[in-house]
Amino acid sequence: MVVLESTVSPSACLYVCSTPIGNLSDVSLRLLEVLREVDLVLCEDTRQTRKLFSRFKIPADRLRSYHQHNERASQAWLREQFAAGRRIALVSDAGTPLVSDPGAVVVETAIAMEVPVVPIPGPSAVLAGLVGSGLTMTPFVYLGFPPRSQSERLLWLEPFRSAPATLVLYEAPHRLEATLAFLRDTLGDKPAVLAKELTKLHESFARGTLSALCERVAAEHPRGEYVVLIDNRLTAEDAERVREEETECAWQRALEEVRHAMEQGMSHKQAVAEASERFGVKRRELYNATLAQEQS
Repeated sequence: MVVLESTVSPSACLYVCSTPIGNLSDVSLRLLEVLREVDLVLCEDTRQTRKLFSRFKIPADRLRSYHQHNERASQAWLREQFAAGRRIALVSDAGTPLVSDPGAVVVETAIAMEVPVVPIPGPSAVLAGLVGSGLTMTPFVYLGFPPRSQSERLLWLEPFRSAPATLVLYEAPHRLEATLAFLRDTLGDKPAVLAKELTKLHESFARGTLSALCERVAAEHPRGEYVVLIDNRLTAEDAERVREEETECAWQRALEEVRHAMEQGMSHKQAVAEASERFGVKRRELYNATLAQEQS
C-alpha cells in the first residue's frame, strides 16, 4: 500500500465499529461513547443506523450514507475529512464492517494517510454462529456470500474443498436450498449447521448433514439471512477410504518400480528392497507379488 505524505491533523481517527446484529441490547458502552463523540458516522443505510441512534438517544445529524456503490467516489471526500482532523466512525447495518460489508476503502484511505484505525469490537454473525454450532471452531474459514452462478461457485469453493476446517458462509433465504445442495454435491454429505435470526427472538440452530438440512429447508420455506457452517474435516469413513486409496496407489507404483528396475538389470531382491523402502509397502508381500517377473 502506498503511504501518502501526511499533512493530517493529529486528531483524525477512524473507528471501525461493530453494531448489534439483531438485539440492540448487545451494544457496548464503548461503542455508544464513540458514536456520541465522533464528528461523522459512515453507515450503509441511514434508516437502519437511525434506529440504533434513536434507541440510545444519540443525535443523528452526523450520519452519512456510505455503501458499496459510492465508496470509491467518496475517497477524495474522505481524504479531505481526515486532512481536516475529523474523527470518523464506520458502521454497517449490522455486525462488523468489512465482513461481507463495505468499508475496505475507508480503512485503506486512513492507513495511506497514516490516520489511526481503531477497531471497536462487538457482535459478529460469523462468531455467534460458530460458538453456537457445536462444530469444532479451530481452524475455521469464512467464505462470505457464495456467487450466484454455478460456474462462479465452483471456482469460489475450489481452493477450500479439501481444507480440514469448519467452513462458514452467509446465504439469503431464496438461495439457501440451492446452496445447500451445491455444497452437498461438491463437498460430500458433511455435518452442517444452519444458524438463523441470531440474537433475535426466534434464534435457532438446525443441525444435521447437508442432505438432512436440504430436506428441512425445502419443507420450511426459509426466511431471514442464514449463517451456514460445514465441518469439512474427514469423517472416519472418509479417512479410511483415503488410506485405502493411498495404499493401493503406493502398491501399484511399487509393482511398476520393481518391473522397471529389473528391466534395467537390477536383481529382483534389490529391486524389491528399494521399492519397498521408497513406497512404504511390505517387502515380503512385494517380493511374492513380483516373483513371476523374476522367473519370466
